[in-house]
Formats: sequence, C-alpha cells, structure tokens
Amino acid sequence: MILMEKDGWLNLNVQILLSLTNYFLRRITKHWLVLKKKAIHAVAIGYIILLTVGSLAKINHQSTFDIEFEDKIVHFLAYAILCFLVFLSLYTKGINKSLTYAALFSIIFGIILELLQSVTPQARVSEGLDVVANTLGILVMVAFISWKKQTLVKKLQTFM
Repeated sequence: MILMEKDGWLNLNVQILLSLTNYFLRRITKHWLVLKKKAIHAVAIGYIILLTVGSLAKINHQSTFDIEFEDKIVHFLAYAILCFLVFLSLYTKGINKSLTYAALFSIIFGIILELLQSVTPQARVSEGLDVVANTLGILVMVAFISWKKQTLVKKLQTFM
C-alpha cells in the first residue's frame, strides 16, 4: 500500500515536472520567435539607414571594375534588396499585401533620396536614371517574390 502511494506520488511529481517543462519550453520558443522577428526588422531598418547614408554621403567614387553603367547596376541591386528586406519585415508582422507595401515604400524611398540629393549641397548628384534603375530593381524583386512566394514563405516559416 505504501509503495502504491509512493508510485502515485511519483506519477504526480512526474506530471508536474512535465507540465512545467512544457510551459517553459513554450515560453522559450515564443521568446525565440520574437527575437527572430526582431532580428528581421533590425536588418531591414539597418539596411535602410545604410542606404540613406550611402546615398547622401559625398563619395569619391573610383570604380574598381571597368563596367559600363556600374552605378545603375548598384542602384538596381540595392533597391531590389531593400524591397526584399522590407517585404520580409512586413510579412513577419502579418501585414496583408506586404509585397505591395514593400514595393511602394521602396519606390517612394528611392525618389525621396534622389530629391534629397538634388537639394543637399554636400550630397551626390541626383540623376533621373537612378530612379529608373531603382524602380526596375524593385519590380524585378516583386516579380521574383511573386513567382517564389510559396517557397519563400515556407523557408521563412522554417526559420521562424
């Protein structure tokens, strides 16, 4: 009889221990998920700051490569990456139409930076073709994300 009471007591302690373990694992997982989402937002915000500083700072540009339209290729890639990072940030926030908002934000952001370049005396020179290169990079990224959205979402969910 005492053995059975001990076994019952042991089962109760095991149940309590399992419940507490389960509770703490859920809490840790929830916090880990929040940290991962914050990391995605931090990367997007950091990239926006980097792009802003890089666009407005006076740079003595000497190309290391002899590529025609190198500046436009850099604009194309920079804004394609911007659109992707803003999309990820908005998507992890659960915002509907995150791709549309990411594209609009990126286009408007690029136009504003070009306008700031034209009115800031120490900034670089503003060019209309830069806006075209920015927009083309954004549109290509939108097409790519639209094409591969299911795969990207699965990868993102795996990460999260």
